[in-house]
Amino acid sequence: MRLLGHAHRSLDPKGRLMLTPEFRDQFLAESQDGRLVLTIYQGQIIGITPAQWDAFVAELEKPATPSPTLQNIRRVAFAGYVEVVLDKQGRIQLPTHLRKSGRLDRDVVLVGGGKCMEIWDKDRFEALLEQTPEDVSTEMAQANIKLPF
Repeated sequence: MRLLGHAHRSLDPKGRLMLTPEFRDQFLAESQDGRLVLTIYQGQIIGITPAQWDAFVAELEKPATPSPTLQNIRRVAFAGYVEVVLDKQGRIQLPTHLRKSGRLDRDVVLVGGGKCMEIWDKDRFEALLEQTPEDVSTEMAQANIKLPF
């Protein structure tokens, strides 16, 4: 699964969110019954497949004695967990606890995060786009990342 791009959306009064056709189709290809998992990760709501959730949990539970920071990441992700099902119109229901945690109001942005979908508050996403990116050239070199352009 490779989720790319972004789309501006509005939550309806019941807190439902219409996925883009591309995102919907990719989730349906991975989970034919239309199930996906929503949770909180790094301050954002993310959408992943149930199989990705299982792999995520397995990775988070590897350390026998996690650091306080890792333990907090686990707490937040596990507390945010909810499984939702795409309806016939390609919408998902965003529960109140996730809307509150993600600081979502009406206007949101669906963001392709590669292997996951992110749901951002529109103003927070636009502020992110306006930031001057930090220099990551050293990190990229250490990871042997070579840009093809």
